[in-house]
Amino acid sequence: MTGDRGQHWPIDDDLTALRERLLRHATLAGMHGDRLDDLLLAANEAVINVLEHGGGEGTLSIWHNATCVTVEITDNSGDLAAKHIPPERPTDTVRGFGLWLMSQLCDELTIDQADEGSRVRLRMRLDSEPAR
Repeated sequence: MTGDRGQHWPIDDDLTALRERLLRHATLAGMHGDRLDDLLLAANEAVINVLEHGGGEGTLSIWHNATCVTVEITDNSGDLAAKHIPPERPTDTVRGFGLWLMSQLCDELTIDQADEGSRVRLRMRLDSEPAR
């Protein structure tokens, strides 16, 4: 299996540094163009959710194999679950559609809930065609 052991960083309010780390890792994995931009935007939305709704603390991890890049965002106290992903873009608000956006940008979005918090997993294939 081709891949890596990944990178892991604590989430803090220095979003620029976190995006630069993600950019570097995803680029080395072979992502580029719009798909890279989509992954960075989706991960940024997930990190903001941790800061605003998930207790303000968590971890961002990224790893890849021969076929995809995976970004995992965990928080320490959130109660996010898969049922919170809206099937359509909310239209009654100017905020609150980050989960919907993540589901549209990534090939795969999963959310798991555990006693210690929430885990959001974003996955993007390395080929050029989106799964949508």
